[in-house]
Amino acid sequence: MAKVRLLTSMAGVDFSHNKGDVIDCTDEVAARYVAAGIAEGFADAEPKVERAAKKVATEKAVKE
Repeated sequence: MAKVRLLTSMAGVDFSHNKGDVIDCTDEVAARYVAAGIAEGFADAEPKVERAAKKVATEKAVKE
């Protein structure tokens, strides 16, 4: 099984996918979608977590 991210929306008799959806499909189908330009490969990795970082105000000396 392979995962791909769709670059375009598609729908059929029993399915509907939006642009940006990540779907599971066979390796053969994934290769056809990528070759046709309607999908890109998707690595199944942990999502990146954004963490808040405290900004420290800095003062600079100004010579007058």
